[in-house]
Amino acid sequence: MHDSLTMRPAVAISRTWALWSAMALAAVAAALHTFVLTDPNLDALMNGDAKAESQQGLRMMWHGMSAIAWTYPVVLLLMPRYSASTTRPILGCVALLNGSQAVLYAVAGIWVHGVSGTLAAPEWTLYAAVAVLAWLARPTGPAETHAAPPRRSRKRLALLWFAMVNGALNAIFHTVLATATSWPDGLLDSDTAADPKLTLYAMWLFSCVLFCAVMVTLAWSLRTSAPACRPLLRYLAALVAILAVSWGGAIALGGGSELPVAGAISLGLQATLAFLSAPPRSE
Repeated sequence: MHDSLTMRPAVAISRTWALWSAMALAAVAAALHTFVLTDPNLDALMNGDAKAESQQGLRMMWHGMSAIAWTYPVVLLLMPRYSASTTRPILGCVALLNGSQAVLYAVAGIWVHGVSGTLAAPEWTLYAAVAVLAWLARPTGPAETHAAPPRRSRKRLALLWFAMVNGALNAIFHTVLATATSWPDGLLDSDTAADPKLTLYAMWLFSCVLFCAVMVTLAWSLRTSAPACRPLLRYLAALVAILAVSWGGAIALGGGSELPVAGAISLGLQATLAFLSAPPRSE
């Protein structure tokens, strides 16, 4: 990382080791999610008696989450190319997302099986390790991170506030209303096998964390510097865009006939607003 020359050598080596270890474990977690867990979990979902929309929606989200999982090792691989003002918030975000996945999978397992349930979704240990290592890899906070926030034009400030309102509405709808009355509720009421059910439900709860993270980061961007918030906002926008593409692709390929097109449009709008709300380099 760019700030490594100002560190004691041992500290620089320790953070580099943490970064590469996090990248390797994130790749293992992504491969596990994509190639090992997909068939048993989705087969159990589709063979259950959940409503067709719940089945198609959760299947679509699973594939979207597989793509999101692969962004972690890619982002970690790119981090040494950027300055500390960029890497620190992004590594913090990667740690938050993986840490939340670890907690949700572990809690879901305990909910269904008691203390032994931590073994029902063992992938939580990989997410926990990535979270800890990514956090340890964060460089010391540079002066740019604490600099005054950029001056935004009235148009860009209005766009940011519009993005925050839209992000808040999406986060509230997804986290509260959809969780209680939509796909995950249908999953819980189905006869889907217990272990796939808890894994899929934890996946949904993680998507709630992602939507809330977008909203919080948009608000945070009002108080921090452009180098700190611009890459992070664009990364989170890309994660939401992945879900939008997964949703639209499921409909286009015939695997989501029960899914409303409005959902893909809503996700695409949120991703676009988050991306455009990131301050440019000139501000």
